[in-house]
Amino acid sequence: MEAIYKGFSDRVRSHLIKVNFYNEKPAFKDAKRLRNVRFCEATKEAILHPVLLDKESIICPGALHAFGWASNSKVSDQLLACCYDKRNIQEDLLKSMLSDAPHFTKPFKYIGLNTDTQPDIIISYLMPEEVMSLIKIYHDNQGKSLEVSLCSTMSVCGGIAVRTYLDEKISFSFGCSDSRKYAEIGRDRLAVGIPKRLFSTFVT
Repeated sequence: MEAIYKGFSDRVRSHLIKVNFYNEKPAFKDAKRLRNVRFCEATKEAILHPVLLDKESIICPGALHAFGWASNSKVSDQLLACCYDKRNIQEDLLKSMLSDAPHFTKPFKYIGLNTDTQPDIIISYLMPEEVMSLIKIYHDNQGKSLEVSLCSTMSVCGGIAVRTYLDEKISFSFGCSDSRKYAEIGRDRLAVGIPKRLFSTFVT
């Protein structure tokens, strides 16, 4: 795990957040259980110390939907109302957009951030030049262009964490208004997710 962390650190100058999805509660004594946070906000906290999240940790309707922790897999009225207040689009278009956003249909019970196990994915908030370097390495290694799908809602929880895990592909996001505010993503940064399957591409 340290080799992976060092390998990425040699490539980028930004903080890395190692993300694990657990079906059972891990026995970490040093991981801090957070309450009343957004997932994107928790990634900022994880830079300081390991973090453990569960359904009760999250207050953001978008993250609850993305991680399959909402009351059902459909778009909730709470999520619709929350997004409708921020978006000047028709309700049916908003509902379609949210339904299409990446989410777990079989949710995990816990999410670890920077915990002491091999990560399932890595998230980082990178400068464009760092992203350029990663894409160049990917292109040279894979011999093909990198296809990108962008979403402006649930951008870090769904568009990065869930999409990267489910698709096992590199994901990018320019964030949303909440993630830029609560995760304190700088105006010169974008979010990147890298799956376990591609770790060796950037480490070796």
